[in-house]
Amino acid sequence: MSWFQFVVKVYYDMPRVEEKRLMKALEDEGFEVKPFNVTREPLPIGGVEDHIALIRAVSMFRSLYTAAVLEANGITPINSSFTIIYSGDKILTYSVLAANSIPIPKTVISLNGDSTIKAYLQIGFPLVDKPPIGSWGRLVSLIRDWHEANIVIEHRSMMNNPQMKAHIVQEYVEMPEHRDIRCFVVGGNCLGCIYRIPKEGEWRSNVALGADVVKLDESTEACELAVKAAEALKGEVVSIDLFERKDGLVVNEVNGVPEFKGFMRATGIDVAKEVAKYVKEKLKK
Repeated sequence: MSWFQFVVKVYYDMPRVEEKRLMKALEDEGFEVKPFNVTREPLPIGGVEDHIALIRAVSMFRSLYTAAVLEANGITPINSSFTIIYSGDKILTYSVLAANSIPIPKTVISLNGDSTIKAYLQIGFPLVDKPPIGSWGRLVSLIRDWHEANIVIEHRSMMNNPQMKAHIVQEYVEMPEHRDIRCFVVGGNCLGCIYRIPKEGEWRSNVALGADVVKLDESTEACELAVKAAEALKGEVVSIDLFERKDGLVVNEVNGVPEFKGFMRATGIDVAKEVAKYVKEKLKK
């Protein structure tokens, strides 16, 4: 079978390292690859399309809307609109995970300032407060006292986006070096896991904020939980962030359009190649 008869469109808004590597890996597997910039080209709704779609827009809403339009046109994108919205909105993420008996940090949701104070009292200091949408650690706050609490509540109340006025209030899970664990799952297979260790003076472990990455050698337990989380969110290509709580691992986030350059640097695993191989195997079924 010649794979050149199959067209793979990579839908993006900013071509990062990941998108370039994915397109190269797909070409190496024999696919005809067509990049599609969703900020420059329209997306007609209706009609039947015949191609494979990888959704890679940085903007969660651009990815979501692209996936939804493609689904209306008969395409099953990687990832689906369900995966993108339920991983992109963290309140939805935690709701699905909890409904599937997947452990998460102790969490209370507040939809305005008054109930946020009550949520803080339920969780107790120190705690973490974050909005339901966002990436790269933006607007994620570590709150240790009422002075910091009142500042966060006031600042968030001034934001125009109503989603930013919602508060995800969680226990602060103290871990060695403030690290967390990121695992990468492709087609139900866990490729491996890494530690993300914040740079000095930072408590958030995002690679975008300068975190160091180290391969997690014994990753069986983490991988098992990551695969369960991916299945709950129906994610085909996702990364899962875990915390090491004293009573076991908990899922912190699921990423529906995951970056992977840090993961590749730590593990040496060619994620783009694994995704391209998965696309080929999926077509064989």
